[in-house]
Amino acid sequence: MTTKTNSGEGLVFSSLNTLLAQQQSARLLQQPSRYLKATKQAGNHQVRQLGRGMEFAESRPYSPGDDIRSMDWKVTARTGEPHTKIFEEERERPVLLWCDLRPGMFFATRGQFKSVVMTEVASLLAWKGWLDGDRIGGVLLTSDNDQQVRPARSKSKVLQLMKHLADASKDMPDFSDKGATSLSESWRRVKRVLSPGSQVILLSDFRGMDQDAEQQLRRIARQSVVTLISISDPFEHQLPPKTQLKLSDGLRFLRLNTAKSGLIDDYARNDKSQSERLKKLALQCHARLIEISTADDEQLRIAKLRGVVI
Repeated sequence: MTTKTNSGEGLVFSSLNTLLAQQQSARLLQQPSRYLKATKQAGNHQVRQLGRGMEFAESRPYSPGDDIRSMDWKVTARTGEPHTKIFEEERERPVLLWCDLRPGMFFATRGQFKSVVMTEVASLLAWKGWLDGDRIGGVLLTSDNDQQVRPARSKSKVLQLMKHLADASKDMPDFSDKGATSLSESWRRVKRVLSPGSQVILLSDFRGMDQDAEQQLRRIARQSVVTLISISDPFEHQLPPKTQLKLSDGLRFLRLNTAKSGLIDDYARNDKSQSERLKKLALQCHARLIEISTADDEQLRIAKLRGVVI
């Protein structure tokens, strides 16, 4: 459970002790749910792939490039169309957590900063993967660079990732955006280091995502199982009515009068457009999309991650 202090720990930044404590909560994610099948074999996942695996899974129509040794001649003879066999192979699964720590994530109007929510969810999933016996790694996108921890089945690697997350959450970001790494460039680098069959979990508010970034994510999804965890603050979805707001990122200042005609409606339409765009991208990538709010408590957060709440 998150500990909140007057120093801002648990609200505006994450401590290493808090992230280490997520190991206990991670056990809740291992319980079966209506939507997720819990594996009984820690570290061994049934991965469907072409070739000579351990156990026959099914037949499907032949595609150019399929291994001729996997042809299902009985089904081919019966249907008159070439079919190939798909086998299931048990192997450890690389899990890569891509963590967004750009300046825009250091924001909230209630609850915790989006960056704190992200680090806690990332650590929760890292511990869950480690308990399952997966190879855990991560990429942290900050305001000026990428930090990478290569996937490994090692508690020391998980601890290293926790340390990077805690340290990055305490660093004041560069709000000038000068020399900032774009989503497309970061995802392009991620694709280069991925092993086929990896699970890629992206934790972000996904703001600033352009067409090039979308294309990079679709390429990642062709060889990996993708999960998108969208983290947002209620203020980003709806403005408070009829009030004067003063906003600042530490460098720039903005006065906002929400009583101005059409402002709230335009804001809501823009948010809806961004939301629909992300949902469309998730469908294109065959990705699970989980939406988490800074206003969610820990229990609701875990329920969403388990698929109980849609």
